[in-house]
Amino acid sequence: MATEIIVRQLLIFGVLIAVGALGFWRKIISIEMKNSLSRIVIDITLPFLIFTTFSNMDYEPELFRNGLIVFLLAFVNLFVLYIVGIISSKLLRLDLPKQVVHTLHTMFGNIVFLGFPLLDALFPNGEGVFYGAVYQLASNSITFTYGVYKLSQGSQKGGWRSLLNVNTAAIFLGVIVLAFSIKLPGVVSRPFELLGKSTSPLSMVYIGAMLASMNMRKALFQKSIFVLSFNKLFFAPLLIGAAYLAVMGIIGLELSKVAFFVLILQAAMPCQTIIVVLSHRYNGDYALAGANLFVTTLLSVLSLPLVYYCLDWLWQCFGKT
Repeated sequence: MATEIIVRQLLIFGVLIAVGALGFWRKIISIEMKNSLSRIVIDITLPFLIFTTFSNMDYEPELFRNGLIVFLLAFVNLFVLYIVGIISSKLLRLDLPKQVVHTLHTMFGNIVFLGFPLLDALFPNGEGVFYGAVYQLASNSITFTYGVYKLSQGSQKGGWRSLLNVNTAAIFLGVIVLAFSIKLPGVVSRPFELLGKSTSPLSMVYIGAMLASMNMRKALFQKSIFVLSFNKLFFAPLLIGAAYLAVMGIIGLELSKVAFFVLILQAAMPCQTIIVVLSHRYNGDYALAGANLFVTTLLSVLSLPLVYYCLDWLWQCFGKT
């Protein structure tokens, strides 16, 4: 059933992505409009999605306990993905600029533009977005520190200030509202919810316009892109998922099924958009970064349902309910 939902949702996303691409090709969406659309999603609609998701949930100690585990294990995810990226880049004998992009794109996935809409559709009770927001907080803390440092070749230290943004504020405000069971009046909550629900279609239109704006013909036929795609979209997430279930069984750690699935699906998302932007800013190999993003986004239509199916099988094999 869940596999059908994810396939159907990705087909819906595909239509919206095609609309964005068509809009760009017909010059309805310009480069400036595309960039503005990205900011609208990140700085306006996504914070409202996060906040209203939290505010509409009922406080449960188990929810916060699972959220803390997801937050901590997100760093484990990133470390394992980092190791996978380093090993594969060495085996491929990539030069330093390509090695940096390859490793960072192995680590970081598109958890905003694709992750949140998909989790919102898969787990409509809000639990998926809750854990997704927690994972995003952990991921951003590494992206804007270590990620910036590597792409700038050490000239920029990154900064914790970049973590002080509207999405982080939405998470903390949402936690307060959830923890104290504060209910907003309908005249406030309804427009907030409408803005939050626009995140999914706007994100897909942006992805379509972004992919349409890329000239990937020369960069697409690089072996590293397809090694990255296999590692990022399939091998590493399932390896992490199997390892977590084994360790959880040994030490008796309890983690809800939704939290577990969010944790692994976030690791299986296609390459992160912001790495392409940062590669441009710091004169990294942005052509490779763009090609990574393009190929993994297209392949994720096939890989995400497969990963979900495999996770469900692993969950059942390890005797989880």
